[in-house]
Amino acid sequence: MSSQKMENIPEYEEYLKPIKNNLWLAGFPYGETKIYLRFFAIYIQLVLMIVIEVAFFVSRIAPENFLELTQLAPCTGSGILTALKILPIVQQRKKIYDLTECLGKLYDDVLKDNKKWSLVKNDLVFVKLLTKYYFVLNLLLISVYNFSSPFLMMIRYFTTNELVFRLPYALLVPFSTDAWLPWTVVYIHSIMCGFICVLFYTIVDGFYFVLTTHVCANFSIISDMIETLDKTTVDGLANIIKQHQYILKLGEDLEDIFTAANLFNVLVGSLQICALGFNLTTGSWEQIPGCILFLFSVLLQILMMSVFGENMIRESKKIGDAAFLCKWYEMDEKSKKTILTIMIRAKKPQQLTVYKFSTISYGSFTKIISTSWSYFTILRTVYKPSEVTHSD
Repeated sequence: MSSQKMENIPEYEEYLKPIKNNLWLAGFPYGETKIYLRFFAIYIQLVLMIVIEVAFFVSRIAPENFLELTQLAPCTGSGILTALKILPIVQQRKKIYDLTECLGKLYDDVLKDNKKWSLVKNDLVFVKLLTKYYFVLNLLLISVYNFSSPFLMMIRYFTTNELVFRLPYALLVPFSTDAWLPWTVVYIHSIMCGFICVLFYTIVDGFYFVLTTHVCANFSIISDMIETLDKTTVDGLANIIKQHQYILKLGEDLEDIFTAANLFNVLVGSLQICALGFNLTTGSWEQIPGCILFLFSVLLQILMMSVFGENMIRESKKIGDAAFLCKWYEMDEKSKKTILTIMIRAKKPQQLTVYKFSTISYGSFTKIISTSWSYFTILRTVYKPSEVTHSD
């Protein structure tokens, strides 16, 4: 490639840089088998936060607190989801590193070929920008959520001359937070845990985005190689078959790594969307900005999970279409049988699943929204506004 073109092509390291930075902060740096003490320290903080959130939730279980409980569910659910999602990544970090390095070597081959790069450059450049701004966006969202409490305290104080100590998350602690010192201690711990959540789940999602895109890119390259086959290039068919099998193996590794995280996303995401939608339609005006930001974050996360799952299905199925479109009719009988085998294999696309129960795709996204809507209508049916009036 010319030097001018090379300047516009990201190095493989650029896709991973934000993730590697977060891995170092999280305490299990990229490529190392050792887990540092800071991971256990911040994970224990997160678990402690979940415990006191759940304790508050349990302490408020009563019919008259129905609305309040639905307001607490999204935050508590996010903490639980984050704590669950990061564990499979920590457990399978060696497999993640191996898969990442394998895809890096394939990417080096792509950079040596103008045609290959032109096929996949749009998707790869997009995922590079997505990974970068996904981290920034979630950092901004959690910052708004974390720092809204002091802002609302100031508004309340200047409008009513009354100081009411607020926390961004509902907690049950064994002491009062209606004084500056205990409030400050609990508030700092709360916002730290908010940032820990962002740190952990952006690691998981970042790897998911980058690795899935690179696997899909290699499927696309193989499709092009097969589609351009004719009787003069059929000698390369055996090598293409080997490459296809290799990419299928990498896709299976990808599925093994993220199947647990996908399960947690689907289970918790439906409940979060339901609760946030209910809060938007029923809660007070003070909660609307936070609910909108929270809902946007949850929807974005689930949508992107579904988009990349759909890409995996589409690109792996294209190999069968490419085999049909190549000039197989000019080839010898052995090559024709091989092409037919490729077409039969491609009928079963590579998929990312929710522990084999469901396939991650656009269909799964609509199903999550549909399930959330069903939960929402049930909540609206059983909720009685008079309960709030009574509690007031």
